[in-house]
Amino acid sequence: MEKLLTLIIPTYNMEKYLSTCLDSLLISEGQDRLEVLVINDGSKDASSAIAHSYEGRYPDCFRVIDKENGNYGSCINRGLKEAAGKYVKVLDADDFFDTEVLCTVLSKLGTIDSDLVLTDNIIFGDNDISKKEYTFPFQPDTEQPFAEICDKDEFKGCVQMHNVMYKRELFSRFEYHQTEGISYTDMEWIFCPMSYVRTFTYLPLPLYHYLVGREGQTIAPQQMKRSAEHQAVLCNDMLSHFALADKSVTAISHYLDFRLTRQVKYLYRIYLAEFPDMDLTKIVAFDKRLKELQPQLYQTVGNRTMGPFIPIKYVQYWRNHNYAPQPRYFYTIFNAYNKALLFAKRLFGLHHV
Repeated sequence: MEKLLTLIIPTYNMEKYLSTCLDSLLISEGQDRLEVLVINDGSKDASSAIAHSYEGRYPDCFRVIDKENGNYGSCINRGLKEAAGKYVKVLDADDFFDTEVLCTVLSKLGTIDSDLVLTDNIIFGDNDISKKEYTFPFQPDTEQPFAEICDKDEFKGCVQMHNVMYKRELFSRFEYHQTEGISYTDMEWIFCPMSYVRTFTYLPLPLYHYLVGREGQTIAPQQMKRSAEHQAVLCNDMLSHFALADKSVTAISHYLDFRLTRQVKYLYRIYLAEFPDMDLTKIVAFDKRLKELQPQLYQTVGNRTMGPFIPIKYVQYWRNHNYAPQPRYFYTIFNAYNKALLFAKRLFGLHHV
């Protein structure tokens, strides 16, 4: 029977979370229409054994692929090579699905033929401290032109890898290779393939439950500082894709420009405003390449200030001073501003997780 959905689950030392993740995929109807590929990325704990136990019990659904460590992107690349489903979606091993919603989604995929299917997601803190559901204000259960929504703030500013599943046939239209050996490449998953999306269907169903606050998670501040060079590689690869992308559909081009700009701004923030004593070699090389390939974005980044009430153009200052390390008080000002902003959000109930 045709597989309607392939789930790619990159897994590295996830023994604490993996069973919860895989249990959430055990549905009452349509199990034979689901393909689950657990890509074990050289785990040193019991992750592989846990995954193989599910493969042994449900061989028509679960398959484990043990490989040498190559980081997140290598798991996606391997999963795409092995995938047989009509649609393909990524599920991180420390997250899980709403099982009943998954059953409903599978029943709908049989009649959907869009390039992109959007679903809702829920973000929750470790130990289930707090939850917030993210939805989209789009017409549900109807195929629509992607160009009608992709440059709207409700989509371009909010969509994450948790929300998307792509029609597998989409990847036959171009050569997709997610960057290997680094973290944060889930940004590429919602960037590169979008160039080729022409239709979408929105299913207002909270399928994906995304965990934040886990110790060692790549979005933790100190982990992000250690992996700043990964961010530089990621931005370089996104810049290369943007240069080659089909920009014939104006709205899609605007979407790509927005995502690239946001990622690039974040890169400069890490190096030049958030963390002092960084090795600036990578960001200097990136800045010169950005000036050559995207002069308008280069200028936009240069005009960026530390915040609405702090009119210091810190990137331009850095350029004007021949790429010398920033004054330490820049970092003090920026981090104090962000702490105050976070406090204000919590005070007024705007900070959920």
